[in-house]
Amino acid sequence: WYQRRVRVSSGINAEYGEHTDMFSIVAVCAVLLLGSLTHGEEQTAPINLWAPLEDKVVEEMARLDKSTAEHGCHATCAFSVHTDLSDYETAKAKCEAKSFVGFPTHGGMKLASIHSELENRIATLMLQYAYGGDELEGSRYEGSSNWAWIGLEKVNHTESRPADAGKLVWEEEDWEWVDGSRLNENSYTNWMDKNDVQIQPDMWKGEEGDEGFQLAARLFRKTREMKDESGVWDDTFKNTLHPYICKFNVPVHYIVYPDLLNWYEAKQSCEDKGFYFAKIRNKAENEKFVAAAQLAFKEDRHDPKFHHENWIWIGATDLNEWNEFRFYDGEEIGFTIPWARKQHDNKTTKEQGSQDHVAVSRWGTWDDSFGNDWKRPYACQCNPNGMEVDEEMERINREWENEEERKKQIKERNKAEKERKKEERKRNKAEREAKKAEKAAEKERKKAEKAAKKAENEKKKAEKAVEKAAKKEKKKAEKAAKKAENEKKKAEKAAEKAAAKEKKKAEREAKKAEKAASKEAKKAAKKADKKAS
Repeated sequence: WYQRRVRVSSGINAEYGEHTDMFSIVAVCAVLLLGSLTHGEEQTAPINLWAPLEDKVVEEMARLDKSTAEHGCHATCAFSVHTDLSDYETAKAKCEAKSFVGFPTHGGMKLASIHSELENRIATLMLQYAYGGDELEGSRYEGSSNWAWIGLEKVNHTESRPADAGKLVWEEEDWEWVDGSRLNENSYTNWMDKNDVQIQPDMWKGEEGDEGFQLAARLFRKTREMKDESGVWDDTFKNTLHPYICKFNVPVHYIVYPDLLNWYEAKQSCEDKGFYFAKIRNKAENEKFVAAAQLAFKEDRHDPKFHHENWIWIGATDLNEWNEFRFYDGEEIGFTIPWARKQHDNKTTKEQGSQDHVAVSRWGTWDDSFGNDWKRPYACQCNPNGMEVDEEMERINREWENEEERKKQIKERNKAEKERKKEERKRNKAEREAKKAEKAAEKERKKAEKAAKKAENEKKKAEKAVEKAAKKEKKKAEKAAKKAENEKKKAEKAAEKAAAKEKKKAEREAKKAEKAASKEAKKAAKKADKKAS
């Protein structure tokens, strides 16, 4: 029982991540519980240990009905159930032809291959959900909706029923899933049993109107609560009409819509479709996101780089704390973000405010943008949990973080080296400035000495000039005094000479006058004498 019910495929683990960690516990508890029931006198209905999963599946289908209801189906992020009654081959063809169930399933789908109790429970829950529960349509084998096709068929020994066969006709290797996997002794199966003895498949031969033998498997909608089972399997004729369950080849996680909306409109649109605004939690998911983006766009990237249709809104923002980017619900971003070159820059304008909302390019780099009025494509995700990290994703994440750590260390070393060189340049500059200052001081000292010497020389020259001028003036004064003395003497001499000359002249005049007087006297005397005579 344990081995049969706990083999879980990685794709479904990714889809129901928060519950798959408990599946081993569920299985062990169920074994213990069933064991205790078999030894008691009275058996009571067991506790439903799968209730969290069942609630999640129902919640997911109800949520995704917003997208799938008008397309005549119900879906989770990994399966879809279709109520258009079809025979086995038609159901198989319809699954393989579908790539849209209200949202795109780019990896395509096939009639469901079921490899674990988890997957079988999901398929059973979906069939019950599609028909409003497990109340049957008529008796077990009458109603078409009581069963759903799954992708298991008998491929060997199909021409006749073994002659010595009893009720059960069963060899694992005769049966194959549509995903190509052949059953073996370790494969999960859930064939119908009676008193814990397997009674199907029985490869019953058809009557008139039936098609050969019963060679295809179907899943029963009703479950037995006492055994806490999912829907049992039965083989039937391929021409029987039933609903059918498809399984996505790749569980849907990211869905990129090319419609141009602002960030807030994008978030609302995801919710209106039954999805969540996309979160990217690690580098491997970032690469898955790029792959989803490539599926959404037929044309190549646009020029220039920041053309709006090159960038896709996701649910990350720094509105709650400036420059601290988180997902819209407050969840922290737990990996090294692959920001575009020179981003994030938190650019702010008066008209648009601050760049507080994240868009991811079609090639995987992040940018902070104006979420209020820039209209861009946007991304939703089907379930709120991140993808299950497998070995390849672990490798991608490890290599990314290692490379980013290496770049960070190189950057820090370069920064430290830059700071060292800066300090060295600063120190060299200071030394040069000191030498320059010292040289300038020496120059100033010499200049001052030269100026002082010049001033001293000028002073001496001035003193000498003053002394010379004084001497010159003295000499000039002496010369002037001497000249004045000479002039005085000359004047005195001239005065004496003039006086002497005047004296002589006066004497001459006196003598002349005396002579004239004498002459007149003589003349008078002569005249007198003459008169007297």
